[in-house]
Amino acid sequence: MDDSALLFNQLLRTHHNACMAALARHGAGDVGSPRLLVALAQYPDDPDRAPTQRELADLLHSAPATVAASLKCLERQGYVTRRVDPADSRRNRIFITQKARDALEAGLQAFRQVDDAMYQGFSPEEREQVYQFHRRMLENLYQIGGKRWDEWCPPSPPEPPRKEV
Repeated sequence: MDDSALLFNQLLRTHHNACMAALARHGAGDVGSPRLLVALAQYPDDPDRAPTQRELADLLHSAPATVAASLKCLERQGYVTRRVDPADSRRNRIFITQKARDALEAGLQAFRQVDDAMYQGFSPEEREQVYQFHRRMLENLYQIGGKRWDEWCPPSPPEPPRKEV
């Protein structure tokens, strides 16, 4: 096996471990569903635009039961709240809390710290070169069936339906 493949795997695992440690230092280590919080953070705090559980499952291409379990955990931790839909009392809308927004910001700070440490001693040109190599690697992996980011990262929330007057 090519040593570069082993080195790359070690780099990915070590980066992940460093990120997890940094998240814990920043008080964001307990967020079990960051992808769900990132999706919710894109929505405004507006009862007409907040997603339902079903809409989140569709947006994230996840099973409704998986989203339900994640939401229950996030709700217990104080990261999300559910409110009755003003237009349909049978549905709940999901809202992100300030605690979750703070945790997401702490997470971004943690990731920046890890990246700054990882690239210590690299010139801006070298950092750009690494970035370009990674983009090429991603494109190569997409060609053989690798899943694209936009296939599992949620797009911007949909616009709310216009109310007729």
